[in-house]
Amino acid sequence: AATAALLPLLTRGFQLSPTSPLARATRSSASSQLSSSSLQLSVSDTANQPSVVSASTMIDKPYGEWESPITSKAITAGSVGLGGVHYCNGDVYWLEGRPQEAGRNVLCKYSPDSAEKSQRNGVDVSPKESNVRTRVHEYGGGAIVFGKNEDEIYYSEFATQRLCHLLKDGTSKPITEEGERYRFADGVVSEDGEVIYAVREDHTKPEPKNVVNEIVSINVKDGSIKVLATGNDFYSNPRVNGNQLAYITWNHPNMPWDATELRVSTLDSASNKSSEHELIAGSDGDTSIIQPLFHPDTGDLLYISDESGYYNIYRRGSDESILPMEYDFGGAAPGWSLGQQGYTFLNDGRLAAQYSKD
Repeated sequence: AATAALLPLLTRGFQLSPTSPLARATRSSASSQLSSSSLQLSVSDTANQPSVVSASTMIDKPYGEWESPITSKAITAGSVGLGGVHYCNGDVYWLEGRPQEAGRNVLCKYSPDSAEKSQRNGVDVSPKESNVRTRVHEYGGGAIVFGKNEDEIYYSEFATQRLCHLLKDGTSKPITEEGERYRFADGVVSEDGEVIYAVREDHTKPEPKNVVNEIVSINVKDGSIKVLATGNDFYSNPRVNGNQLAYITWNHPNMPWDATELRVSTLDSASNKSSEHELIAGSDGDTSIIQPLFHPDTGDLLYISDESGYYNIYRRGSDESILPMEYDFGGAAPGWSLGQQGYTFLNDGRLAAQYSKD
């Protein structure tokens, strides 16, 4: 059908020999397979009467097996994906996905005065051989953990899935054990810089049904790990304020945009079972709760909920949104990957947020 529709457009204004391959192709409308053909056309000096002088032999190939000079590499080689923007101690960082470098992800820092800056005014921060990417939940996201300053930057190394400390000399040092047993993502650094709180995915038993997700604490000096929340299928967004730990959790078959729970525990809790931690939001089993965040000054716990039909921002202890709107907060595709945070707090305590509408 595509051939029959396309050929009249190609041949309009041309005089075809009845026996030419192109004329035969035009008449053939009952072919069960699409065909590709390389045509050699010439136009006569008379503008009103161009003619086909020759055509190559047609080659029939099943759909999807045509050879094309336009490759995926040619399409993506010049493109660079940008994401994971973060502001840390006066510097702006972001992740670049580079197809021309075997698809690796590179942590970059805004440095417009550097002689080594890219056309995006950035310089590479992660080691040349590194790929900053985590496979937690397979969707990934949240591969970088920022502390208060550039001495407290950590990332997941794709090849090993180990959590690495980025050093000032441009090298890195793994802080978690060897092997691909564990994967880490969506972490935050403690106030004193000594502990990372993150999602850990345990692949000790690699069958998908046996993979275990948990919230853990990681000592950055000796790599020791303590499980803080466990018992559910999935976890995300561990956030800490003083001795409080807030996190999002959900169970199969729900997805994070279907139904989740926001729970709060203490770092010294006698139990790491999520079922025994305080349930803040999501008790109806039909509401998506995402992106919890503690206010740095007041300690209030804020989060995003779609209970109104829109993703709006709420404060713990209140049934009403702090800014009820018929818009969605939370950034693009909330819940699709780890590390998402569509709002934050400014130095003066005000909230800055991103929203969108259809």
